[in-house]
Amino acid sequence: MTSSTPASDRSASDRSASDRSASPRSTPARPAAARPAAVLFDLDGTLVDSERAWLDVISAHLAHLGTTVSSAQLAGFEGLSGIDAARALIGLGSTRASASALAAELELVTIDSFAGRLEWVAGAEEALAHLRREGIRIGLVTSSTRAWVDAVAENVSLGVFDVVVTADDVRRTKPSPEPYLRATRLLDVDPAACLVFEDSEVGVRAAVAAGCRVVQVRADRREASGTTACIPDLLAVTAPWAASLMSSVPALP
Repeated sequence: MTSSTPASDRSASDRSASDRSASPRSTPARPAAARPAAVLFDLDGTLVDSERAWLDVISAHLAHLGTTVSSAQLAGFEGLSGIDAARALIGLGSTRASASALAAELELVTIDSFAGRLEWVAGAEEALAHLRREGIRIGLVTSSTRAWVDAVAENVSLGVFDVVVTADDVRRTKPSPEPYLRATRLLDVDPAACLVFEDSEVGVRAAVAAGCRVVQVRADRREASGTTACIPDLLAVTAPWAASLMSSVPALP
């Protein structure tokens, strides 16, 4: 018996079947997520546990004044520069002659307590090394002074950063965006293409105001407004993880 299908139709059908077998259906590859142009880190409480030593000194000063504050009020000193903390203490009754003198005293006492006490926040050292190996530029942006950073560097290695911005390098410290904007200018990158790691609300406000995406690093998961993510430590931080955050969240204005 001969087929009733016309030869022209059979030819088209055969070609279609042949095309299907030769070119299996494929899903277009999804483009790789863009990595951050730079990753910027706060220092105290984000990379190293120096924030604990700082708050201990603040607490001791308040106790000397006979002033009782709540844990929430004490947490308000997180991320503050020495001069801003000194002004706050004077407002609470400190009798020091000037804010600058008190700031210097607080810094000296805290630095003296660093020896043998400072440790990396979990995953911090590994995250820095990984980002460096991946070719991602990294910066340190802190409200602490250069002397403070040098003292921290005597306990943990801080030699991996492409730029370091301290309180001595800006007119206004966090929560002003100036420190982060200075870092991005030095790196010649768009703030919206940068990922910032911060522990304090003061720092988060500075990074958000600069136009960066912000990951808050807090063991208590107390998340400030404007963050892209909140994590308890830096153990999960890798270049692909950072890229996923850059692609999943719109750039800030």
